[in-house]
Amino acid sequence: MWQPTRLTRQQLEERRLAAQPLLNNPEWTTASIAEHFGVKPSTVRVWRVRLSERGSLEATLSSGRPAWLNDAQIAEIIELLQQGPDPERFPDGRWTTERVRDVIGLKFDVWYDHDWIGKLLRRWGFSWQKVEKHAIEQSPEKINAWLEEELPALKKKVEAGETIVWADEVGFSMKPILGSTWARTGQTPVIFAKTEWRKLSTIGGITSAGQFFQQTHEGSIKADDVVAYLAHLLRHIAGSVTVVFDNARIHRAKVVQEFLKVNPRLSIVYLPPYTPEFNPIEQVWAYVKRHLLANCCPASVQELKVFLRSAWRKVRYRRLPAKLLGITEEFLT
Repeated sequence: MWQPTRLTRQQLEERRLAAQPLLNNPEWTTASIAEHFGVKPSTVRVWRVRLSERGSLEATLSSGRPAWLNDAQIAEIIELLQQGPDPERFPDGRWTTERVRDVIGLKFDVWYDHDWIGKLLRRWGFSWQKVEKHAIEQSPEKINAWLEEELPALKKKVEAGETIVWADEVGFSMKPILGSTWARTGQTPVIFAKTEWRKLSTIGGITSAGQFFQQTHEGSIKADDVVAYLAHLLRHIAGSVTVVFDNARIHRAKVVQEFLKVNPRLSIVYLPPYTPEFNPIEQVWAYVKRHLLANCCPASVQELKVFLRSAWRKVRYRRLPAKLLGITEEFLT
């Protein structure tokens, strides 16, 4: 069934009113109504809720730029959005402009144009963001204890002239990380890449002074590689050094503990379990993968090494560690 790509407000109102007598007709299912009127089933469900609550699908439509919600209503909507969507209605936990539009409409009987919702959200201090994943296995008690005890202790070490290194490992596969690009509509760009799983692994860290140190190996990082990296840090950093690691076995291995015993100026602090978001080195890895290596298609492991060497130079040249840690130029010099 053909229909225009964009309906006028009058046409939208006519469609809702035409659907109204069918919503309580047992012979018409949600799916059949949606197909008949060319809408999504979720739209039909919104119509049903509104009809049951207000008795009619007639709406007060906003037009143009005026803000039809008053300050108290805006504050109420902002608080509701900050609480997150109802998990029973939206188990994916996402606010979309369509859902926000429906919430405003059902609550205050003000139905904004779909495109205008995004402008309102930005005006209210919201932005379109990718969700951050946290492990369900996290322990709030251990996290709070770490924030109250270990983190202040790390800050005191920095104030005393010691160096903190936030470190972890990351893997880079022969398979490319796909990124977006501008292209002619309907002409999707294509890249050709290897499908093998051979990879390189990097152990690296950023320091409280804004430096970046890394070592890259073929295959996975092992405990001996961790020791080699710690020795690399001690060769390049003077004074006391504290490395912040997660709780991976290789970080607690016997050879690592033995290395600590014979190097008294080195110590290790472990993050709470399942909290990679506490480690700023993760942001470096994400930046490298999404921006510096996006769509790179190495033909061999050696070529992947070349790509990585270029990426590490850019991380240092752009002073990414310093920016992540909020270090000023005056402090660095």
